[in-house]
Parts: sequence; structure tokens; C-alpha cells
Amino acid sequence: MAQGYRPERKGRQKRPANPLVRGVLAFCQKFGITVLDSTNSDIHTVTATAAADVRDSTGPRPGTGLAIGSENEEQPPNPSSLDLTPSVSLNDIPKRYTSYPPLLLLPHNFPAHNERWTAVYSALSGGDRNVLFQCIAETGFAGQNISRIAINAPIAAAAQEDGHGHSHSHDPDTGVDREEQPQLHQHRKKENFMRSPSGLVPVYGDWGGTTPLRSHSALSTSSISNVPTPQDFSNAFWTSTSQHRGITQCWAPLYTMFSRGNVAEKARILGTTPTAGGNSSGGARPRDGDSSGSGNGSVTFPGLTSEELREPLPETDVMDFYVGIGYFAFCYLTRGVRRVYGWDINPWSIEGLRRGCEANGWTCLVIRVDDHGNMVDQTAADVAKRINGHDHGQGQGQGQDPTGHEMQSEVTVRCVAFLGDNKWADKVMREITTAGVALNIRHANLGLLPTSRGSWENAVKAIVCGSGRSNNKNKSVERGGWLHVHENVDVREIEKIKTQITHDIDGLVKRQVSEHESERELAWAVSCDHVEQVKTYAPGVMHCVYDVHINPINPNG
Repeated sequence: MAQGYRPERKGRQKRPANPLVRGVLAFCQKFGITVLDSTNSDIHTVTATAAADVRDSTGPRPGTGLAIGSENEEQPPNPSSLDLTPSVSLNDIPKRYTSYPPLLLLPHNFPAHNERWTAVYSALSGGDRNVLFQCIAETGFAGQNISRIAINAPIAAAAQEDGHGHSHSHDPDTGVDREEQPQLHQHRKKENFMRSPSGLVPVYGDWGGTTPLRSHSALSTSSISNVPTPQDFSNAFWTSTSQHRGITQCWAPLYTMFSRGNVAEKARILGTTPTAGGNSSGGARPRDGDSSGSGNGSVTFPGLTSEELREPLPETDVMDFYVGIGYFAFCYLTRGVRRVYGWDINPWSIEGLRRGCEANGWTCLVIRVDDHGNMVDQTAADVAKRINGHDHGQGQGQGQDPTGHEMQSEVTVRCVAFLGDNKWADKVMREITTAGVALNIRHANLGLLPTSRGSWENAVKAIVCGSGRSNNKNKSVERGGWLHVHENVDVREIEKIKTQITHDIDGLVKRQVSEHESERELAWAVSCDHVEQVKTYAPGVMHCVYDVHINPINPNG
């Protein structure tokens, strides 16, 4: 029996599902840019569909997407910079994006997605581009509450510093106009310790007042006025997202980064299966996206059960040496540890951490540490009183912390955030211990890439001296703990680096024990029991986490 023939249906084509494509098509419709399908046929009907919701009461009626100069349609507005009849293929239109409403991030290669799109984009004037991004926000992402758009760039590990001490991350593929970059070769490079997103280019919306992002040298007492004020924080644009069990993270995109990757490591800490929540992405999966599953399928994270700890989890503390806005710290807190002590040199990260804690219902105490390792505007006794008073349910009454934020009363402090260099971690922690805070550091998180080696010694001190550390020697029992060492590693040398890390940390433990002999003369064993392959950082380079266990052989003497 012969099958019937169904003729091809003509008429309006299906509305594009990708909102970025819809927005670009709306712009093309508005300016009469012809959009061709993969066969180079005019798909002006698709353009018209995408532009159907364009509302411009002050401008001419949108055209139909026919080429500029068509005699059959009313002339659409003609971009001042487009002197040729432009056209693009539907396949030429960029499709990747990441949204954290009200923020939309476009990839760094958005202006140079391919040759034909580059020709169109580069021909647009500044005003034309404003209309493009307006179409993307208001038409393409209609109903999704997008009010700011920025072109993203990778967070550079190295930055350019000019003669005034200002830093500029530099990536040759950011899409920033080349005329803005020629003088960069005169600047000297320095490591971008604060991981500031200086390659971010805002292109649409109100981003608030801008405050120069100072290096940590600005945090000394002699130049404390350079630290952002509460008003600076209030004026800035902030956004947030939720991942894993509804954990909220907050950040100011102009001053701090947010990594939506590392979901496998966050899931390991939480003891859950990795999920890709917290944002929307368009097109093919981004290279820095949520394809960051564990290299070996494991979600096991050591030392977060009472059996492994030999004590209840809610009696243990964590030291996060690169706390940022709380990427890993919030996972520890959600898992149930008593408290996280976090360090960061970026004041905007610490403010994001504080806001995130507030959003999640945790009290955060912010402490500034100057270039000499001294706490600013408070003493160790003040800190101890705040922590111990809350721990024992003794409210201190309403008041402000040293950053000008109101503190809640009769609430346990779950996060202590140090704004300062973590090289002072051992000094400061010893001071607050002497003042009466009973630390019990069982985990040290070392999340700096490409290497966190500079903090290993203080991390060892935190575990060896801070596991069961108490101001009462009769109650002090060393229990050891875990270092979680993040490193970028050549995929061919993962096991070799494991051996090297274990050896080097073992040496630090032995030196620490020899310098501070215990009355019980404990022997310590160091082992790396697991290597988590988090995600591919670059071709041939793997982001690995080495779980290093530091364990007293005879913990009870």
C-alpha cells in the first residue's frame, strides 16, 4: 500500500527555543538584517516570530526581516554603522549563555562567535549594540527578569598591574576592542590572588557605583579608608543563585567571581549525588559548565561521620583558607559542622559570604586582619566573647559588627570570616584560643588553583594544633584531621603528585611536632587515601582534590 505524501507545510516557522537566539533575531528584525537558514534560504518568518513582542512606541514599526532596501516593505531603521546589506545564517548566531536572574552572562567570544557574526557585530555602533542587548533582555529573555547583561571572561590567574597599583586581567580573546589593549604590554604582571573578574564587560543595565578593587595592602590600618564602605556595598549590583539543597550564594559580579562548576566536589562534601542546579545555560554545554563530574564516580568525602571523627560532627570545626563567597564553606555548614573559619583577602568576597550566610539563616562574624596580623577594631577577647556567648545562648544584645552590619543576638555564630591574608591564620587562631575559644579544626580546605602550596604549613598547624585544641589542657585530645588540597595537575602525573604531596605534608607535620613537642609525644601518620578528579581545567590538565589524612597513632597518650 502506497504511503500518502504530505506536502511541506509553509508558513510561520517554530519560535526558537533558545532565548538568546530569539533576542538576536528580534534585533535583526528591528534593523532589517536578513537571517538565512542552513540552506541560505531567507527565514524572515522566524525573525518576525521572534520580534513579535518587540515594543518600541517611539520608533518605526519593525520590518519583516527582509534585506535592507526591499521595495515591498516599509524601510526598517537603518543602523548608522551598517553601510552594507548585512545577513547572517541562523547557525551564525551565538547560542551560549549563563543566567543568574537578573544577570545574564555571555561568553567571552560572543562578539567573535564566527566570521559572519563578527562582521555584523563589529559593524554596529555603540548605540546599535545597546539596542541589541535590549532586544536580548526584553524580547529574548522576556519574563525571565533579566535586567543586566555582561560579556564574561575567564578569571585570570595573572593580572596586569599599572604604575598606580591597579590590576587588569588580560585575555587576548575577551572580545574587548583591541584599541583598548595596546598599552597593556607596558604593565607588569602579578598574580591575581583575589581572582577578581576584571575581564567582565558590562553591556546592559544599571551596575551601580564602581569602587576600585584594591590589593590586600590597602587593608592595613594605615590605609583602612580604602576598604569598601557599607555604602559601597549597598550601591553595588549583587546577584545570587541556589545550588544543592537550596544553598544560596551571593556575589557582586564586578568584584568577585562565581564558579558554577565544582558541583561534584560540593556534592562530595554534602554527601549527595552531583546535580547541575542554580543557573540556566543555553546552547551546547559550556566548557566551564556543569560537566564537572567526579573522574572516578565517587562522592565519598572523608571525615564527616561520627565514626570517622570519633566524636559528633556538630562538635567539629573547619578552616577554609580560601573561603571566597562560600563555595565549599556553605556545604560544610549544611552538612552539620559546628563552625567554619574562613579567610579571604577580597573584601567583596567576604561581604558576599556574609550576605550568603544571612540568606541561608547562619550568623556570620566578620573580622578584619591588617598587614601585621592584628585584628582591627576588636581584640581576641571581644571575638571570644561573641563566639562563646552565642554558643552558650548568652545574647550580647543588638549591635553592629566592625563592618557596620547589625548582629543578631542569642544566635550561634556558624561562620567566622577573616578579611585578611591567611598567612596570619595560625597567629590569629592561637590568640582567640588563648582568649577562651575552644577550637576543634578537623578539616582544612585549600581551594586555590593552580596550587595552594603557600598555605599548607598553616593548614598543618590548624590540624595538628587545632584538632581538639582547648584552652583547658585537661580536655585537649589530639584527633587529627584532613587536608583537602586542590591542585591543577598534568593528567599523566596525578599519582606522582599524590606521592609528592603526601611526602611534603608529612615533612611539615614532623617539623611542626618537633617544634612543639607534646607531653604525650604523639606519633603522626600522613596518608593520601583518595584523589578526586573534579573536572578538566584545560586540555591535559585536571583539577584534582587530594584528601590527605593526618592521624595521631596513639591519640590518647
